[in-house]
Amino acid sequence: METAVNIQLIDSIENRPYINGQYCSLSDSLLLSKKSPLRQLQLKPLFDCTACEVDEAVNAANASYLSRVWCDKPVRERKQIIFAWADIIEANLTYLAQLDTLETGRAYRNFIEDSIPKAISVVRWFAEAVDKVHDESYQPNSQELALVAREPLGVVAAILPWNDPLVVAAWKIAPALLMGNSVVIKPAEEASYSILAIAAMATSAGLPDGVLNVVTGRGEVTGEALARHPKVRGLFFTGSSAVGKKMLFYAGESNMKKIGLECGGKSPFILTRNYANLPHAAEVLAKNIFYNQGQICSSPSRLIIDKEIKKSFLSLLYRAAKIYVPADPFNPQTTVGSIVSQEQYQRIQGFIQRAKQAGIEPVVIEGDAAIPTNGYYIAPTIFDEVTPDSELAQQEIFGPVLIIHSYEHIEEALHLANNTHYGLAASVWTNDINEAFFCSRRLEAGMVHVNSYGDDDNAVPFGGVKESGIGKDKSLHALNEYCELKTTWIKLN
Repeated sequence: METAVNIQLIDSIENRPYINGQYCSLSDSLLLSKKSPLRQLQLKPLFDCTACEVDEAVNAANASYLSRVWCDKPVRERKQIIFAWADIIEANLTYLAQLDTLETGRAYRNFIEDSIPKAISVVRWFAEAVDKVHDESYQPNSQELALVAREPLGVVAAILPWNDPLVVAAWKIAPALLMGNSVVIKPAEEASYSILAIAAMATSAGLPDGVLNVVTGRGEVTGEALARHPKVRGLFFTGSSAVGKKMLFYAGESNMKKIGLECGGKSPFILTRNYANLPHAAEVLAKNIFYNQGQICSSPSRLIIDKEIKKSFLSLLYRAAKIYVPADPFNPQTTVGSIVSQEQYQRIQGFIQRAKQAGIEPVVIEGDAAIPTNGYYIAPTIFDEVTPDSELAQQEIFGPVLIIHSYEHIEEALHLANNTHYGLAASVWTNDINEAFFCSRRLEAGMVHVNSYGDDDNAVPFGGVKESGIGKDKSLHALNEYCELKTTWIKLN
């Protein structure tokens, strides 16, 4: 995309918070400067909403909830509006992909072919699934009847990440709305424009004013004010484990609001000598760790490999990684774009440089073309035989960095895999069904893949254990996250 087109796109961006069915103008003193990670283009500034604007958004959501204009609407009518919303998002797919690429640096092709179509499918899946979640009844004897109803929480707050903005937004917003809640969204500072856009699209689809609101700004200001707000009854967050712990504190200290957390990961990829198709395993590993510059919470950032096959596998891995060398995100052939920001770029480089200073030299994968210099790009980087307790092995780098451990016995591999505070995803590769079952039951992770990685379906829950989070996104289980159970006992004559 040419710079002139970028400038035209920038001019079209709506940067104001969306409250009670309209974009709201605020004082220029609240503006945050923004630059694209691509060519350092100056973007429209973002409003840094204070506790005052957060209060306005929450009050609008609460008023819409108390009016029951949305939660009392028949489920079939809610479904129709959410389906219409998905249709409008789909009609604007190209524009939304341009916004997200410009703001995050992720490859435009990713958004067009994968991320935004996936977000649309999530919205439609929940709209189709919501009437499959029923209230329950139980009659213990002829004189008593117990009814168990699923009721909305009320005002739900969702705090979003920047790495896959519309997908995670769909995971939170669609089930929350369909269960009858009113919602306030706080997108990441690095990825706010598309979220602001889809909020107005929801109004165009027929969503009543105040049911979906968006406030923008810094996490430590806007995010904290939203998380602490006493009228918010449900808080759902995707981001780092460090911030997730703060969310737990805010939820408890304020009003013991219900909470869901999808946090970081340090996911292991166990490759055993019993797996035959090593070229396939290499392709799958390279794709899942180096896709989106490694900026995926569930990426397999630790290869735990049997010593017997290590040498032959690494040559395959180096070759497979070549297609994930970053390039210009707006080039339609580009598979991997840039790091999201200078801050994130420097953080990843910090891990790499400290490892080098400690005497650990990485293998850096080079492609056929030179990496662009007018942005934040890091080539696929692989560190071999990393000490299990080092920061490379223990901390979530959130970049295109893979570390390698080798092992002799499967029990050793499992110990290495579980030697982390995280527990989001894991993978084991073996043609021995007994070994596969043994490993899958002992891996401390919310999601385990056998002879695969990154399998995904809207009907299956997504989420981790340990410091990777609380609760689940996606599936019918997610609908239950956005409601409360109420038991009513009825005495019969």
